[in-house]
Amino acid sequence: MTKLSFTTTGAWDQAEGFGCASLGLAGVCGNDTQKVVTREYGAESAVLTGDYEKLLADLKQLLKSKTVYAAIVLFGNAGGENAFMAKLNALLNCPIVGGGAAIDGATGRTALLTGGNQGALLLFTDDRYTYTAETLCIHDEVLQTCDVVTADPRTILTIDGVDAGTFLAQKRAELGLSQNDFEHLTLSDLCDVNAHLSCPDGVIKSGRDVNRQMKLRYIAHEKVYKTMEAFYADEDAIVFGCAGLSGLLDKPLTTKSLGLFLFGEVCTVGGKAEFGNLMLSKLKITAKKAG
Repeated sequence: MTKLSFTTTGAWDQAEGFGCASLGLAGVCGNDTQKVVTREYGAESAVLTGDYEKLLADLKQLLKSKTVYAAIVLFGNAGGENAFMAKLNALLNCPIVGGGAAIDGATGRTALLTGGNQGALLLFTDDRYTYTAETLCIHDEVLQTCDVVTADPRTILTIDGVDAGTFLAQKRAELGLSQNDFEHLTLSDLCDVNAHLSCPDGVIKSGRDVNRQMKLRYIAHEKVYKTMEAFYADEDAIVFGCAGLSGLLDKPLTTKSLGLFLFGEVCTVGGKAEFGNLMLSKLKITAKKAG
């Protein structure tokens, strides 16, 4: 039996089972409500917690005796998620979803996830079930492919030879967006996994590692709710969505799914799992029919 437990940030101490804090729970409540939701599956699983090094070492040991058919990865706001995912991909060949635990805005408390460390893994080891992952980048308009120069994997200096802040400000102005809008307009890698940009102290930062070649992507506001509602509508799924996207909604989502709003998402694209932002990702767990 596998028990999942997700909460709003202020209720994390009430959680029982594998999970993390979410910035509100889709179709249930906003983050101003203390709420715990659980979901149980008959599938057998194993839970690993700890820092990145320990997680990888423990996973190698588990794989000596078990086959992993799907995984949920949760991060505790420690950074280095993309590097960890690269190492995890080398060990697992299965659907992988997940995301980063929401930070409690009232207290600043981080690592609101099982184990309270850098990360946690839920590894499904039961072959009586089918596990299907699906990912969606809602930013459906690719405006151009850009050449990006960085100071480090998450600090962007220039885009197409122009100061990154100036470049993005010009694009927002052309689209009629406010100058603090980093959600309707963003960058994705060439596999269509987004970054969530910000501008602390006048420097463009990303919530995930960026590459030399990135796509400039946009979604018109009138498309946001309908696109997200359709993805969350699958009541048999666990849906990992970005808290940044939830901020674009004009009204709460109506859904029966276990719908989350996390700080970054783990997306399976082309058989490879990657950590991104402003994304939607979900996992369906279905019992196989006898015979």
